[in-house]
Amino acid sequence: MSVRKEAVSECKGRIGRKDSGRKNQLYIFPLQSYLNLMKVAEKDKVVRGVLEEEYRRCRDVLAVLSEKAARYPKGSLNVRKKGYKGKEYAYHYLVAREQGRVVNRHIPEVELPRLRRQLEQRDKCRKEMQAYRKRIAYLEKLLQMPRRRVGRKK
Repeated sequence: MSVRKEAVSECKGRIGRKDSGRKNQLYIFPLQSYLNLMKVAEKDKVVRGVLEEEYRRCRDVLAVLSEKAARYPKGSLNVRKKGYKGKEYAYHYLVAREQGRVVNRHIPEVELPRLRRQLEQRDKCRKEMQAYRKRIAYLEKLLQMPRRRVGRKK
């Protein structure tokens, strides 16, 4: 039996076992041991080429997404309520960091819907960027490339 089949059969044997009094849990085999068995990217030039192409595409998409996210306003929208002469007034403000300081900026009522949409778009871009960073890290492991920080500026 090959090493790969042994690892898979060993893993199948552990699925659904009771472990120290806990309920049945699914055992997921470690990624490192599986990657050590998967040498396809090294041996097959076609597969390696496809993986490298996907890696470049992911890096390009990540760069575009980070540029897009930089165009949207940063921060979080908060509501402040004040009482005056028996009435309660609510106004919105944007809290963001600028040059290491927390800045509160008042948002007029007419700008509020547009700003909410922009903040939602920025959050959506950031989630996509996170997914692409994970994909790039996975491709770097498959291609056995040195790990480097992607798309972040400090």
